[in-house]
Amino acid sequence: MANRIFDASQRATASFMPITISGLRRLDPPHVTAQSDIHDWLARAHATADAGADPTRLRRALDRFGCSPDRIAQRFHALEDFTHSDWARMRIFDATQAPAGRRLGARMAFFAQVAQEAFDAFYATEAVAPAHIIHVTCTGYVAPSAAQRLVAAKGWTETVVTHAYHMGCYAAFPAIRQAAGFVAAEGPATRADVVHTELCTLHLNPTLRDPEQLVIQSLFADGFARYSVTGELSCAPRFELLAMAEEVLPDSAEAMTWQCAEWGFHMTLARDVPAQIAQALPKFIAGLARRGGWTEAEARRAVYAIHPGGPKIIEQAQAALELTDAQTAASRRVLRARGNMSSATLPHVWADILEDEAVPDGALVLSLAFGPGLTLCGNLMVKRAS
Repeated sequence: MANRIFDASQRATASFMPITISGLRRLDPPHVTAQSDIHDWLARAHATADAGADPTRLRRALDRFGCSPDRIAQRFHALEDFTHSDWARMRIFDATQAPAGRRLGARMAFFAQVAQEAFDAFYATEAVAPAHIIHVTCTGYVAPSAAQRLVAAKGWTETVVTHAYHMGCYAAFPAIRQAAGFVAAEGPATRADVVHTELCTLHLNPTLRDPEQLVIQSLFADGFARYSVTGELSCAPRFELLAMAEEVLPDSAEAMTWQCAEWGFHMTLARDVPAQIAQALPKFIAGLARRGGWTEAEARRAVYAIHPGGPKIIEQAQAALELTDAQTAASRRVLRARGNMSSATLPHVWADILEDEAVPDGALVLSLAFGPGLTLCGNLMVKRAS
């Protein structure tokens, strides 16, 4: 059943509260490395972790199974480790002493440090406390969280912190749903901030080198994003939320997993995930369009913000919905410039669309993201340039 906040039938009534998403900000991790150089590093790390491995053969395997530099040109990362091969001074990936990388405790300590730095940077000049902060991540968990430490340091005693954890790449949608619920319950002036801190590269394991893991190691990057959800209209560039939908695909539970291991977080990814998602999309899009008060044909003509989990996700979604390259251009740009940053990726795509003058004011934007479950999420929004 559609929530009344996102039901088109409510927008014609005097009681309808518009939900807007604005103030999209991105924060770059301190290091950026070309994809070809990361592949070189991975081959050396795998060969060092297993003294019998041939780095030249491993490099060829990465070229065969991994995401090529013409699809992902570079990736941002918080760890300095990927910029050199002096194993003794690695923070996490000393392949000589710890072939799988340092254990989970060391990785969580680094996550805590970097997440706090991201929150501090996002709110360095913030004078007005938000009513809510929703912290989104699937790559690190510590308590108190960086969000809790921030509000304590700021003296924002009435700011409510909510944690939206471990959902993976689609987590922006549940976070926005939570934020919209807070706004609906507390009034249109309520501001609920959503902050994403994702350190995907923290969970590499150089002892895993089957094709599935080489694909994963060639895709993921680190990223940070922040935005605000309110019930008030403004003159700032923003999106107006029309509808949301979420489904778990049947018989797909093992297609994608994300589980805690002794060394870090371990991902598995079946080869047919893009095909499973593409097969489900036409029906999903039709239902989402109805919730938003649009026809399926109108929804298929929208600008698309597809979570770029990898090139095949974009390609197969585009084919299934008969979209043009122009409709999915923002997703391709973000993937090429940054790689897959898990839940932080889609906010980067939204920021790209807001900044793109070729996407006019009033354009319909349809967003999609996917994650373990398999879970399929989407929303319909309208771009407002001013």
